Amino acid sequence: MFNSTVILALLAASIVSAQSKPTVADFAGTWNIELMSHQIALVIEPQEGNKATATMMMMGREVRLQGELVDRTITFVGVKGEGHGNAASPAGADQHSGSQAPAPRPITVTLQEDGTIAGEMMTTGGPAKWTGEKLRSRKKPQQ
Repeated sequence: MFNSTVILALLAASIVSAQSKPTVADFAGTWNIELMSHQIALVIEPQEGNKATATMMMMGREVRLQGELVDRTITFVGVKGEGHGNAASPAGADQHSGSQAPAPRPITVTLQEDGTIAGEMMTTGGPAKWTGEKLRSRKKPQQ
């Protein structure tokens, strides 16, 4: 026979567990990312199931991404651009001329408990960690 305290504790634990697992919709929106003193915009759009697409805007370039949510993290990779043979390479990746296309460089995006995001991406200098906050729309002044 279960004690009512044990049942309440189990119920509370299952609620917390369910709340801590985000959906792709929790990532949706425009995020301001700070990476090595650069500001980057990341616009994430939910797709079917645990899939998402995104556009990363940095240094005058737009990079299209697609990814999948597992636990609290979406792992994105570049999407081939129209008319380009190679996958998009985010974060200033080198494009060497050669017959072999470079391997996609993943970008991880993890939703933090405080509502911010953090992640890692490969740069020409190796892996770089970053943080980001969701862009909030400005309130219209009351007249």
